[in-house]
Formats: sequence, C-alpha cells, structure tokens
Amino acid sequence: MSKKDKVSNEKKNLNRIAGELLVASRLTQRGYMIALQWGSTIGYDILAFDKDGSVAYIEVKSSASYSRRWMLQKKYANPHNENIPLDRRFICCVDLSAEKNEPHVYVFPMKIVADGLHYYFSSKFPNSTSYHLSLDFKPQGSKKLKNNIEETMTVGQKINSEIYLENYEILNLKKIEK
Repeated sequence: MSKKDKVSNEKKNLNRIAGELLVASRLTQRGYMIALQWGSTIGYDILAFDKDGSVAYIEVKSSASYSRRWMLQKKYANPHNENIPLDRRFICCVDLSAEKNEPHVYVFPMKIVADGLHYYFSSKFPNSTSYHLSLDFKPQGSKKLKNNIEETMTVGQKINSEIYLENYEILNLKKIEK
C-alpha cells in the first residue's frame, strides 16, 4: 500500500467492526461465553467469561492494510497501570490483509504485546500516542553482519508469535460443553 492509498475513516471503522465480530464469532464457536462492549467505558471490546466467574478482558486490533502489523495505543507498552490483573488482559490482533485467505487472529496476553513493543523500540519509544506492533520487523537500530544478514530476531520470533495464532486456550477459561 502506498501513501497515496490512504484508508478512509469509514473503511477503518468497517475493519475494526469486522475484527471484533470475527473474534466474538471464533470465541463462541469454541464454546466461550462473551459480551461485546459496544461503546462502553470499560476500555475493552469483548469480555469472555466462564461459569466459574473467570473473565478475560479482550481488546481487538485489526489491520487490513499491512500483514502482521497493528497500530496500538501508547498505553500497551506499559500495561501495569491498570486495576484489572495483567494475566486477565489480552489483545486479539486480527490480520485481515490477505484477500484470498481466512483472516488470522493472534491471541496475545497483554504482557507479551508490551514485551514485543519494548523489543522493537529498545525501550526508546517515539514521541507518539501510538506504536506499531509489527511481527516481521527487527528492532530499530539492529546491527548488520558483514554478509548483510541482521543478527537479531524479528519481533514475531522474539515473542514466539506463532504459539498465539488462533490459541484461544490461552484465555484460561472453561468452555461450555454440550
């Protein structure tokens, strides 16, 4: 996508809604109870829960413009400043970029996202209200070896992103059975 191909706000909103509904659908298909938080002040898009009272607070981020790359608010780099326990907060990153393939959903614990952001930016964050989580990027300023191969891993490799792909079990909730 070139800079000339700027995505309209309407299209961004449609992508956001598509991502939220996709995650809600996949959760319910797998036996999880959910509540969509349309326009609420709770700050999370979906609550997933079980009969035992466990709750997973889920923020959904969608991207249709770039593969395996999502824009996140600055607050996700330092997720410890909230009353909800860190181990109950998740970000589902939805990759809608592949036109002929099913969208992919990564179910990341909030701490893993923060770790990925800190790895990429080397804790030298730009003066911005948002940062990108880019699984295929290497850290800023990574060194190159003589044969022009970078010596560092991509963000996705560093945080083991593939173990979070469609991994709804990470929510640690009991599914509804039959």
